[in-house]
Amino acid sequence: MKIILVIDVGTSSMRGVLYSENGHAHKIIQETYSPEYLNDNCVEQDPLTFKKSLISIVKQSVNIANILAAEIIGISITSQRSSMIALDSDCNPLRKVIVWQDRRTLSICSNLSQYENYIYERTGLKLSPVFLGPKIAWLKQNENDIYIKSSKIVTIVDYIMCIMTNTLRTDYTYGSRTLLMNLHTLKWDSDLLNLFDIDEDKLCTLGEQGCISGYTTDDFSKISGLKSGIPVISAGGDQQCSAIGNNVINQGDTQVTTGTGSFIIAASDKPHIDPVNKVICSISAVPNKYILESSILTSGAIYDWFNKNFYCSDKTVEYNYDKINFDAENSKPGSNGVILLPHFQGSGSPDWNPNATGLFHGVSLGTKKEDFSRSILEGIAAEIAENLDILSSYVGKIGTINISGGLTKNFLFNQIQADIYGTSVNLPSDCETTALGAWSSAAMALGIYNSIPEALDFARKNKENTVFNPISSNIEIYNNLKISRKNIYNALYKRNI
Repeated sequence: MKIILVIDVGTSSMRGVLYSENGHAHKIIQETYSPEYLNDNCVEQDPLTFKKSLISIVKQSVNIANILAAEIIGISITSQRSSMIALDSDCNPLRKVIVWQDRRTLSICSNLSQYENYIYERTGLKLSPVFLGPKIAWLKQNENDIYIKSSKIVTIVDYIMCIMTNTLRTDYTYGSRTLLMNLHTLKWDSDLLNLFDIDEDKLCTLGEQGCISGYTTDDFSKISGLKSGIPVISAGGDQQCSAIGNNVINQGDTQVTTGTGSFIIAASDKPHIDPVNKVICSISAVPNKYILESSILTSGAIYDWFNKNFYCSDKTVEYNYDKINFDAENSKPGSNGVILLPHFQGSGSPDWNPNATGLFHGVSLGTKKEDFSRSILEGIAAEIAENLDILSSYVGKIGTINISGGLTKNFLFNQIQADIYGTSVNLPSDCETTALGAWSSAAMALGIYNSIPEALDFARKNKENTVFNPISSNIEIYNNLKISRKNIYNALYKRNI
C-alpha cells in the first residue's frame, strides 16, 4: 500500500493524516500547542514548536506505515498563511514567530492608509495587520538587526519546507496573502515592496501551488526516520485546501470554516476587485482559479476563552466542553436578548476595523450564564451571515453551504448557522476537509489522478454528509438579531468606541 502523508499546520495544533491512494484516512496524529498572547496586540509563538511537532508526527507516521506494510510516497503540506518567521542562512529562526492574529503593526497600516485602494487594486487584499507585509515592515523598523541578519523572512509553511527539503520557495496562495504579490502578474510587486520598504531578496521565490517543491534530505531522514528523496508538495494555504476538500472549486461554490477564526470562501473563475473593498480575493489551491474570501479573526477562540474562564475550575479539563455546550442548548434562540459582537482581536470582514472590541449587549439581571454561552455561537454565525450576503452579490445566489472546522463538532452551532443563514448547511462526513484538499492536490501532483475533482470523487465514495435545514420559526428571530447587532456596531463605530 502507498501512503501520502498530509501535514496540516494550524494555529493551535499540527496534524498528520496518513491517506491511501484511494483517499482513505488510515490515521490522524495531532500535536497541540498554543500561541502566546503577550498583550492586546502581540501574539507570538516559539518556532521550534513547529519543528518538534513536525518531527514527532513524521516519526509516528513512519512507524504506522511500517505496521501497515505501507510506503510513504509523498508529503503534502498545508498551513496557516500569514504568520512570520525570520530565518538565517541555515534555516534557523532568529526570533519568535509573529502570529497572524498579531496587531502590533496597527500604526504601520494607519500610516499607509492613503494607499489602501492602491494596495487593494494590486493585491486583492485589505490593508490589515493580519498580512505579512506590515509584519516585515515592523521587523525592519523595530528589530533592524534581525532584519539585516535574516536570509529570508517567511511563513510557517516555508520554514517547515526548508526543514524537510533544504529549499525555500513559497506558492502563490501564500504570496497572495502578503500584500506584496501582484494578484494579476503573480510576481512580487516592486512598487509595493518600495511602499513597505522591504527588500525583495528577503522573500522566497514564488511558484505554483500543487506542485513538487522539493525532496526530503538525508539530514531530515536522520532526525525523522523517513527515507530521503520523498517528494514534498506545497498544496496551498489551509483555507484554500479546506475549500477544495469541501468541493468549493467551481464558480459560486461556497464554504464556511469555523475554527480559531472563521473563513468564508466562494470559488471564482476570475479575480474580483470589490469596488467598496469589503471582500478580499486570493489565489485558489486549484491552479488558474481564485477565491473570494471573508475573514473573522476570532470565532472558536471566543468559545474557548469563555469556556476556560467561566466553566473550567481545573486547567486539566480546559478542553471539556460538555458543560458549556449543555448550557448553550438550554438557552432559547435569541439568547434572552444577549447579543455578542465577536471582535475580540478587532473586526475582520466586512469592515476591517482593527480597533473594534468584543461586546456582550442586552445583559440584565434576568440574564443567565447559558444565555452568554448561546449568544457566542449566535454572534459568530451572525457575523458570518453578513459576509455571506456580500459574497452572494458577486457570485450569485448561494445554495447549500458546506461547513467545516473545529466548532462544527457542536451540532447546536450547525443548526444556528442554518437558521441564521436561512439556507441548508452541509457537514461532510470527513471532517478533515483541509487535509483532504491537500491530499487531492498531492494525488494529482504525483500522477495518481488526472485532476483534483477526480481524486475527490474516489475519496468520497460511499460517504454520506449531514445536512442541517433551517427551522422556519427561528429565521425571523435571527433576522431581527442581525439587524440589531449591525445597529449596535454602527453606533459604536460612529462614536469611535
